[in-house]
Amino acid sequence: MKSYRLSGFMIGSLILSGCGGTTSLENAVVVPDPTVKVAQTAAPAASKEAAPAAAPTAEAAKAAPAAAASSDGFGTLKGKVVLEGGKPTLKFLVNKGDAGVKDSSVCAADNVINEVIQVDDASKGVKNALVYIPKPTAVNPDALKAVQAAKVVFDQKNCVFKPHVLGLLKGQTLDVVSSDTVGHNVNAKMRANGASNNLLSPGQKTTFVPKASEGRPSEVTCDIHPWMKAYWLILDNPYFAITNDKGEFEIKLAPAGTQKIVVWQEAVQFVTPASGLDVTIAKDGVTEQEFKVDGSKVKAN
Repeated sequence: MKSYRLSGFMIGSLILSGCGGTTSLENAVVVPDPTVKVAQTAAPAASKEAAPAAAPTAEAAKAAPAAAASSDGFGTLKGKVVLEGGKPTLKFLVNKGDAGVKDSSVCAADNVINEVIQVDDASKGVKNALVYIPKPTAVNPDALKAVQAAKVVFDQKNCVFKPHVLGLLKGQTLDVVSSDTVGHNVNAKMRANGASNNLLSPGQKTTFVPKASEGRPSEVTCDIHPWMKAYWLILDNPYFAITNDKGEFEIKLAPAGTQKIVVWQEAVQFVTPASGLDVTIAKDGVTEQEFKVDGSKVKAN
């Protein structure tokens, strides 16, 4: 596994707005990238009995991200994001039973941990880091379909956004729900998609469909409960992953060849340069990569 020592850069400003949400795993206007090579496939012979297909509307044509194939092939990028240096000690954002907290019966039902940086003691793996390819040289249609088919949910439970970090494809539907018995607002501070600030009553549900790629994570907050925070990454391609509890990630069917890989983590912002780090992905194989978060750059409180 290749390993790079990288410092976190406070580059660029995060743009988001909101409060609320539970997610499960990881849709709207896409402008085809002229630099992406598109595979030409022969159209099937038309049946004499089949009615001619209706021409897509201009809006429909814009709504789905362009799928492309590359003669260079595709491969898998996997690896880890780890902390280099000491693990910070974080205080709870809300202490269990704190009666002074707004909506304490719900919000202080348990301790609310600080998720700015979560590190596995054994592996030093960093959870909730974003690993993505902002401008891939090609897009595999199967990779695109897999992300489009995934149901993405942003929830609020005990006054905590779930998940803390999520990835979303332009044009993909995000279900914004609230499992809490108290009200929240989801204030997603986005640039390309504009401001989105939705009030959610207990048990209420709404949807959000991004019309554009943001290119970098956007901050989401709740103005009612100010400790609530999350991040949404909205891209126009399916090549993004969020590290698990052990800091592991995997991006399948990524374009082979040299790609700019960006790694972002909340406590340091950009682990790689904001424009990305060159990584060569092997065709029909697995390329392993390790990225290191500089512990001296961590801003956790």
